[in-house]
Formats: sequence, structure tokens, C-alpha cells
Amino acid sequence: QEQALHTIQKAFNHEDVRVRREAIQAFGIIGGPKAVGLLVKALSDDDVRIRSMAATNVGKMGKMTGLIPLLEVVQSREFQKKESAEVRSFFDAIGMVGSNEAIPVLQQILERKSWLGRGTTDELRSGAANALAMIGSPEARAILEAGRDSNDKDIRTACPQALRRQPR
Repeated sequence: QEQALHTIQKAFNHEDVRVRREAIQAFGIIGGPKAVGLLVKALSDDDVRIRSMAATNVGKMGKMTGLIPLLEVVQSREFQKKESAEVRSFFDAIGMVGSNEAIPVLQQILERKSWLGRGTTDELRSGAANALAMIGSPEARAILEAGRDSNDKDIRTACPQALRRQPR
């Protein structure tokens, strides 16, 4: 496995984005602490598809070590400017990790007020609500249940939609 990681790491640093994407996929399959570390590094790649794939693979591994970097990304100002697919992949990854430690950040994003860039705020709220639903704990569910009665129409919309998608 160490030999395979070394070879894949060379591909991970390749200039061709297709080669780097294959490396990201391989890290997701191999797993382990070193793979998680390299996937976390890929969360800041120049290519949107690589960032999204890296986030998804970190989420699939369900490792707490990957949760903090994912949460840092979704809280950054730059994240609000990201494409919808990338936003979804990061929130889905947080949901896949399935940790209650993500709840305070997700709740803050869900309830954040915004006067400008309303479309992006809606996407972030929807992503946060879906991640809470994926976490599925009583605490996460309570936030979504409370969101049904919010004074904010967008929160009242996002929370029930997420609850409908929540695995039972």
C-alpha cells in the first residue's frame, strides 16, 4: 500500500488535471491517514472538479481529520462565490462524515442573514440543511424541525425539503 501511495502521490502532483483526478479517485479508494491528508490538500486545488472530488472522497471516508478542513472551507468568504455543484459536494461531504461536531457551523450557515447575493445564500442554506439531514442525529433533526417555524421564508423552505430527503 505504501508503494501504491508513493506512485499515486506523483500523479497527484502532475500538471495534467485528468491525471490529478485519477489520483484523487485512487486516494479515495485506498484510504488511510496519508490519503486523507493528501485529499485535504486537494481541497484547495485550482480545478473545481478536483476540489469537489476531494471533498466527496473525504466525506466517504468519514474521517474526523477531514471534517475540520471541510468546515473551514464552507465558512470562508470565497466559498460563497463557488459553483453550485462544488457547494453541494462540500456540504454532502460534511453530511457523510456524520459528526455532531459540524452542527454549530451548519446551524450558523443555515441561519445567516444576507442582504446581498441572495441566490448564493439560498444555496448555502440548502446545503447546510441537507448536511444536517445527512448527519441525522436528534440534535441535527431538532434544528431542521425548528427551521420549519422560522420567520425567514428561505429557512422555512430549506428545512422541510432537507427533512424529506433525510434517511430514516
